[in-house]
Amino acid sequence: MGRLMTTVVLLVACEGDEASASMLDALLKRDVMLPSHPVEGALAYARGQVRLWCRPGFHLDQDRLDERWSAATGEAVEDVLFLSKHAAASGRPCLTVHPIGVPHLHPDEAPPYGGRAGGAPPPSPRLARIWRALLRHANDVRIPEFEVSLEVTHHGPWQQAPAAFLEVGSTADTWGHSGAAEVWADVLLDVLNEELRGEVRQAAPPDVPVLVTLGGGHYAPRANHMASEGRALLGHMLANHSLPFVRNDAGEVDGRWSQAVDAAIEASRAAHPQRSVVVSLDRKSFRGWERKALFDHLEARGIEVIDSAAHRALLEGA
Repeated sequence: MGRLMTTVVLLVACEGDEASASMLDALLKRDVMLPSHPVEGALAYARGQVRLWCRPGFHLDQDRLDERWSAATGEAVEDVLFLSKHAAASGRPCLTVHPIGVPHLHPDEAPPYGGRAGGAPPPSPRLARIWRALLRHANDVRIPEFEVSLEVTHHGPWQQAPAAFLEVGSTADTWGHSGAAEVWADVLLDVLNEELRGEVRQAAPPDVPVLVTLGGGHYAPRANHMASEGRALLGHMLANHSLPFVRNDAGEVDGRWSQAVDAAIEASRAAHPQRSVVVSLDRKSFRGWERKALFDHLEARGIEVIDSAAHRALLEGA
């Protein structure tokens, strides 16, 4: 029998990204990650089951990093966490975390911000724990002007392994903020505590479902609330703009909304094998006929639709 591959969590920092560079610096100053052999000519660090890869360029261009790391090192990548900046027209200072993917695009489209059109990698299985760890820093004195939030699924790059983006936003004035970088270093060391020691974290009880949210705005208010519950597991989150509905003159519903929903559900299930997937809708954000189409589609797939009270009851009963 061949030797089993080591399974690792891969942190990715990109030198062309100001926030990423600042987060990298804060993490390395903790003297937790140890220098390792370069991979593809780029600096790398290791500790326990965690790896840190310092890439040239920008994140959206970094397709298939999981496969490339495995090919170069012989280690299997179970999760990729990108340290990145966040840009927003509002300019508001914020720390955000989100899954990646563009499942609503036509497969023939060229995604403007990376990824594979019509697809979404599995969301990081640590997504909800990262969010709860970040939420504990909402009133941290190092970031008095910053908000913290989830974001919905968006942009690239593409890969097979689960992924999430951990971000500092939203303008050049805050991308290099040292307090924000220090908070993210704290969150990572907290969430990856067992992995850094080479230990296996105990999984959530098997009856805890994976939550997928549909509808609402870019900063995922429904998921912010529901994933803050202890033991909650979070999958993809799709805003209304990623659920393109079309209704013709005959009243028939079309559009790529069902493609996006199916991709989000399957990718979320892939991140949490053998767990059930449940969906929560921001009902008021949909027109009546859109809501009916969603309910019919989810019922046909055998996916339970729940509200926040039902979700809390599931977690308490698990």
